Amino acid sequence: MLLHMKSWPNLRASRAFLAMAICLGLSATLAARASDKEAILTACADQFGAAVDAQQNLFSINRFYVLSANFNSRGQLEELAILPRYFFEQSHPNWRAPKDFACLSKSESDELLTRLERIRPKGRLVLDLSGLNTMTYSTAWYFRGYEHATLTWGEGRGDNGQIEVRLLRLEFRNAKLN
Repeated sequence: MLLHMKSWPNLRASRAFLAMAICLGLSATLAARASDKEAILTACADQFGAAVDAQQNLFSINRFYVLSANFNSRGQLEELAILPRYFFEQSHPNWRAPKDFACLSKSESDELLTRLERIRPKGRLVLDLSGLNTMTYSTAWYFRGYEHATLTWGEGRGDNGQIEVRLLRLEFRNAKLN
């Protein structure tokens, strides 16, 4: 019994040390995640200029489109999306859909995907379903699965018969498909 009582202070010290180590580890992890978010937002600004709406993490692409960077509650990147500005009309009343709205050309969307790759790499292609699509409201929806992200984009035909890209999304949640 005496031997057991002598180990109590060491046990308390061990538990206190363990608790401190866990707290330090958690704070380092949280700080790393916060800096990941900061690094992503900095990379977005490097590619597209200063945020036009820092609260919603929106960056200007052109007068019709914005980049939206979405994070989960832990600060991890969930999505990079190229969306029409009018999607944010509620928070930006002056961003209504203009009468002369122009979708992205295929070459513009390819160039934007290259710029998004500089922000967060999507990894190698593991599943290509772009040969299959679904149609909704004259938009054909396509899907490609990458190592670290899934890419979804919507295409349609413009008045001139050319393929237009209406929006594109890179989602980084649970993207492992292989």
